[in-house]
Amino acid sequence: MSVVKISNKQYLDELIAKITLRLGRKPTQQEVVDLCIELGENHFESLISKLHPIPIFDEKKLSKIQNVSKELKDVPWDLENQTELLSENDIDIYSV
Repeated sequence: MSVVKISNKQYLDELIAKITLRLGRKPTQQEVVDLCIELGENHFESLISKLHPIPIFDEKKLSKIQNVSKELKDVPWDLENQTELLSENDIDIYSV
């Protein structure tokens, strides 16, 4: 058995109170934590997105980005009005 420090015990207490009102009995902290772990396992992608909110690319998102890129590839780059935003290296790269 592991000892886990809960940084905001108030949330756990509030969750247990809500469960108690709904079920009519008070679950133990261990029951609630065990079920939260099971929920995390069953909804793994949601858990990952909450732990690491950087977008994760799947095939659908990648395909959409590629299609938009293809659609916009012939749009001219207006260097005349953008030079204050670009460094010298950027101008060299984007003026090709």
